[in-house]
Amino acid sequence: MEPGPKIEFLKDEPISAFLPYASLIFVCASISIVCFANVLEHFVFPWLYPTTWTYLGAESRERRRRSFTYHHVAVFFMSILFVFAIYPMYLFIIGEGSNLATAAWRGRRVHITTGDLLLVVAQVYCAYYVFELAFRVRFISGISAAHHFGLLIITQTALVLSVNFSGRRSDATIEFYMCIVWGAFDVVAEIPLHTAMIYWRVHRSGDRRRLMHIAYSCYLWQVVLSVGETGLTIYLLKVSWARWVLAWRIVTPVVFTLWIATQIYGATLLLKMGNEERRALKSKAAVVDDAGPELKPTDMEEASETAQVR
Repeated sequence: MEPGPKIEFLKDEPISAFLPYASLIFVCASISIVCFANVLEHFVFPWLYPTTWTYLGAESRERRRRSFTYHHVAVFFMSILFVFAIYPMYLFIIGEGSNLATAAWRGRRVHITTGDLLLVVAQVYCAYYVFELAFRVRFISGISAAHHFGLLIITQTALVLSVNFSGRRSDATIEFYMCIVWGAFDVVAEIPLHTAMIYWRVHRSGDRRRLMHIAYSCYLWQVVLSVGETGLTIYLLKVSWARWVLAWRIVTPVVFTLWIATQIYGATLLLKMGNEERRALKSKAAVVDDAGPELKPTDMEEASETAQVR
């Protein structure tokens, strides 16, 4: 086995034989996500969350309603990506002696490679982010928009570099490698955060202490993963720096900086949510001690909606 991380000696190769069908995979994933969101809103939510969904059905709460929907969409599709991508990601990122052409599943007539599965994963991943951008009532912040646009462009560029593969691009496969590493961190980070935001909305008028602990836990989760992802990215770029052409030496760090900046922005919102609940608890206790009127809960819907950080 070669010493050092796999990106140092990863052979440049085509991602998948199904690259000519990448746009079809993207379109099918986009249609599936849109259909799933509509099924949730018209059939599942009225039955599963009758009180919450009735509350969110008012025209003035359209933004909150949509955030509630895409939190569920994110949990569902990110969970699917986690289940189906964990094995090919392992083979590609750290698997000894494996590459994009390594068989991830072999049947009597069908031979599925690691690259085939990762191509599907990448297109479903991008389809979700396009859906999120289009589904919002109000456009996201500038830093989040830059992050989303950069993520979509750099992932699709990594795929395009492998089309009509000639073997002369020494950065095609390693750029895809970095996208998969970032995507793995993203999926692991997203599922708990979206799940927490669903709980936050459904139990918004519940135990404030529990909500405070949830917000602080999500904040710590985000910070720990961001620090770990930053350290790993710096290390991988350092050991593979000689393999990158000049354009990618500029673009890759810039995109990753936007990525981390968006995570930090989201973490500050989670911290703000926790602090707001803590202040509300203290104020409520003070009001009870003074035998005065109970404090009206502070509205944190906007912060909880924006806590979908990537």
